[in-house]
Amino acid sequence: MTGRPDGIVGAGLVLVAAGRGTRLGAGRPKALVPLGRGADAAPILVHALRGALRCTAITDLVVVAPSDPEAFAEVQHAVRPELTDLPRGVRITVVPGGAERSDSVARGLAALPAHVGVVLVHDAARALTPVEVFDRVIHAVHSGHPAVTPAVAVTDTIKQVRTGPTGLQTVLATVDRSSLRAVQTPQGFLRETLERAHAEPVDQGRAEASLALTTDDCGMVEAHGGRVTVVEGSPRALKITTPEDLEVAAGWMEAEHPVRTDGTDGAAGVDDQDRDVTGEGRPVLVVLSGRPGVGKTTLARRLATRLGATHLRGDSIEQALVRSGLEDGDRGPYGYAACYAVARDQLLLGRSVVADMVNGLGVVRQEWEAVARDCGAVALGVLVECRDPQEHRRRVEARVADIPGHRPPGWESSRTRLVEPWPEADLTVDTSAVEVGAVVDQILRHGEGARR
Repeated sequence: MTGRPDGIVGAGLVLVAAGRGTRLGAGRPKALVPLGRGADAAPILVHALRGALRCTAITDLVVVAPSDPEAFAEVQHAVRPELTDLPRGVRITVVPGGAERSDSVARGLAALPAHVGVVLVHDAARALTPVEVFDRVIHAVHSGHPAVTPAVAVTDTIKQVRTGPTGLQTVLATVDRSSLRAVQTPQGFLRETLERAHAEPVDQGRAEASLALTTDDCGMVEAHGGRVTVVEGSPRALKITTPEDLEVAAGWMEAEHPVRTDGTDGAAGVDDQDRDVTGEGRPVLVVLSGRPGVGKTTLARRLATRLGATHLRGDSIEQALVRSGLEDGDRGPYGYAACYAVARDQLLLGRSVVADMVNGLGVVRQEWEAVARDCGAVALGVLVECRDPQEHRRRVEARVADIPGHRPPGWESSRTRLVEPWPEADLTVDTSAVEVGAVVDQILRHGEGARR
């Protein structure tokens, strides 16, 4: 079946926020637990709601809240401020959930207007899911796939185990992970497909299998013999379940919307003085160099925000090439070549660029100097180090992949990665000794001093 199915008028979203969040240990429903720091702090539900509303295809949104009257009132109170600035034509309803997740979804589905032909079901706990994931799911349903889930490849080694009478587990086999995917939300459906999955009893022949499949709505479709299509998900669609997950999500938010050292929100605006570190109206090319795990990406994000610059991340470019069919072993040279080309385009538009990759070889650094020279930009080379080995190792081992398919290098690989001495660098910084905001200030001051 191809093309857009008949009868699809709008896209509705059931946002499930009825969970108790016991593993989060916050003493309140998970959806009401604050996420973020400072001015960015808001209940998990509010972040999920704002993220979903970035999807312009959604016309109707139903929040499924805990059925407890007190918690239900708290959810209504949290949602109320978001109702004042809705996109035109978008409607939000809050309904109480049921005893089980499937009951909550069914109540949310029933609350959607009859004209809604495509339905998304999304967990509020996946509060930072990028809008691109919503768009991919909706596009797949519109293209004729009645049940769709986003998913990411499983990168950990998976073992099948058996638990003995004493509770000790023994490995039975190592599972081939090439065909395994970790599913996420939002999951998308033709409305009739989802309604049928919730309304019809499972065939006796599938009853046993359905017990293991119905932890999500696509599992319910599978239990009824339906086919589910998979689209690319995102590491940012992390399901916040534990206090550690909450910290990871808050860290992502802080990296994207850093708090400036002058007390203002770096995402709210960029000072003219920060934008023009040269004072000559020319774009600046900041080239960061350093081993994996020393803090280049955190620094690059903060610096790009302060400069109003393009953050050019080598890992993102290289992984995109691999997903497009390039052999993994070839990605280095091709990735750098692609980065040079993107940087040239940005610099020629007058936009500053922060080049975030290892840049460990002299020949690579010389190529960056040529890029800046050809584009009339000012080049600023920064060698980034983490001189505390224990802190460096801690960062490497705590890294969480935030690019689909990307596997951050381990400690041994990071420690031994070749980074040639760079005596010509304009600046060398030690991120183990100085807070990232102060390092950014140091780079900006150096740029100002260089022009004098």
